[in-house]
Amino acid sequence: LVCPANMADGYAACAEPLRLATPSLPDSFKLDVATASGQCSAAIGLYYDAVLAYKPFTAWTAAADSALAEDPQCPMARTLAADCAFCQGDAEKAKKLLEQLRADAESAGDAWSWREHRYVEAWDRWVCHGDPSGCFDVLSKVVARHPADLFAVKRGQIMGLILGDGAKINSIVQSAAESEAAKAKPPPKYLHGMLAFGLEQQGCYEDAEKVAREGLAFEEELGPDAWLDHGLAHALYFQGDDELDEALEFLQSRSGRWVKEELHPFLYTHCWWHLALLHVESRAFEPALVIFDERLWPDGPDGREQGSDPQVQLNALNLLWRLETRGQESARPRWRRVLDGCQGLSLPGPDGKKGSCQHADLLLDILLVRALCVTAKDDPKPLDEFLRATQAHANELAASAGGAGGRAEAYGAIAQLVADLTRTDLAPDANATLERQSKARKQLRELKSQWGSLGGSEEQRGVLLEAVEGPVVCGEPEKNFSTLFF
Repeated sequence: LVCPANMADGYAACAEPLRLATPSLPDSFKLDVATASGQCSAAIGLYYDAVLAYKPFTAWTAAADSALAEDPQCPMARTLAADCAFCQGDAEKAKKLLEQLRADAESAGDAWSWREHRYVEAWDRWVCHGDPSGCFDVLSKVVARHPADLFAVKRGQIMGLILGDGAKINSIVQSAAESEAAKAKPPPKYLHGMLAFGLEQQGCYEDAEKVAREGLAFEEELGPDAWLDHGLAHALYFQGDDELDEALEFLQSRSGRWVKEELHPFLYTHCWWHLALLHVESRAFEPALVIFDERLWPDGPDGREQGSDPQVQLNALNLLWRLETRGQESARPRWRRVLDGCQGLSLPGPDGKKGSCQHADLLLDILLVRALCVTAKDDPKPLDEFLRATQAHANELAASAGGAGGRAEAYGAIAQLVADLTRTDLAPDANATLERQSKARKQLRELKSQWGSLGGSEEQRGVLLEAVEGPVVCGEPEKNFSTLFF
């Protein structure tokens, strides 16, 4: 029983009604969660690890289901179940879980920890209100108070990626990096990967490289972290073409560790995308196409299943756009293959109904517009219909917290400009077409400061730089190709 008054003074002197003390146990970050079940607490730790390690969704689901089964009332287990559902495209289930959590939070009071209340608030803002910026603000407070909470850091960085805000991606991990726990030897696993990525997104490329290499030095003790490989790839890329060969060698040396069965399809294909991108920018197109066919979008049932993930679609379409910019016509049949795999998911289905995860990623929408422009020569209807859908989504976004700061307007404008610049159903040499393309290129360049509104990293958004400047090498317009690589 919890009673702040001295028992001799009598129960009437209690400042609050008597209530049963709520048990709590530490999770894997040594932070209390409201549960009496050790199995529930252990499963919560497994969920953190599954997300931080970018394990397949099967590992996420197993951990989330186990935590909830062991203690259906645990607020952290319920919040993580909502996270698991939302990240797999089941927004309805996630919202239902969070609605009940909000209702229970009002009466829970101190029975739940401050952190658990903030988790419910953060996920409610992201999932139920489409407000990644508000979610980030809450998670920043969590990390400031509990810098050991690397799961909050990871989700905060994801909010920064959704917003295309490198300052946010870096700021939330700095609180963790400056804590006493970060000074331990070995340091907390996954910290260096997130810190390197945060520094790179803030433009601190040499610092990011240093941190990534420090993290790799602990690999024998902590185990591999593919996100750490990813962080070093980013850091080397933006240090210029002098580092291109080193980046290639590093990713090739690490690629044997990217085991498809052990990694989430996003990170598995994304690491291979980084390597393929370096091949493309080195004008080595054949190895890039091999990576596309064998790693990003293989034929057969496994490839179709992998391609059901929107981020896998983004990786594949991004690489095809780079190849298209460099005139690689042999890549063109692959556009249709990816578009077919997007139907009913990020694109409307054959019946015309909205895809199950359509408009979930603004940058992916732009890549889909670009892909539909390639096939518009045969049939412009899918392009025109999807453009109307993007404009409708821009209007919806503008009316929500997620469209703040001109984000919605930039998204709608960029979608239309990419179509004006690249659609293939217009006479290529007609004056009107050339004028439209010139105007679109100029306006797209003028919007450069708002490209981040689409989300993703600067390296992913490099397709827009190529749209206005032509081929890019290491984040800069290609120069002196005849002497650059020979």
